[in-house]
Amino acid sequence: MRSSALLAILSILLAGCAAHPSTGKLVPKELAGSDPEAQLNFWSSLPGEHVASNDQAFRALLLYVDGKDDAPDYAARVATMKSRKLLPDDFNEPGDTAAHKGALAVAIMKILQEKGGVTIRLFGNSPRYSTRELMFLNIYPPSTPNQVISGNQLVGIIGQVEDFQRGSALTAPAR
Repeated sequence: MRSSALLAILSILLAGCAAHPSTGKLVPKELAGSDPEAQLNFWSSLPGEHVASNDQAFRALLLYVDGKDDAPDYAARVATMKSRKLLPDDFNEPGDTAAHKGALAVAIMKILQEKGGVTIRLFGNSPRYSTRELMFLNIYPPSTPNQVISGNQLVGIIGQVEDFQRGSALTAPAR
């Protein structure tokens, strides 16, 4: 009896520590493209996603930076991001892999042209220190670079980036 109670408690504890899903969804054809309806439908679909994929995160970044995303697929989005040095040359994660806050933070730091603190200046723009810098700038909530991002969080972060660049009263002044 005693061992069965211990086993039940152990089962409950382990179930509570289950890993978050590691995959998201690729951007479907009807949500791709640069026409206003596709963009609106894409942004409207994100808050319901428990996990934002790399494909969704990169589309969101390209839409934010350019106001359009003419990439026909994930491979083209990655190529565009790499050509702009928003992703490292050796990046090779699948499109449906869950986007992590650290990889997104590195790209956002480059988009914002933020130099960061002493650590980033000495050691470079890494996922860990970029995440910490975005927390300092009130763009990210308290986070770790390995945390998976939800669609709702992705929309919120893009909004915070825009507020930061426009000099919102809630964030640092525009530069």
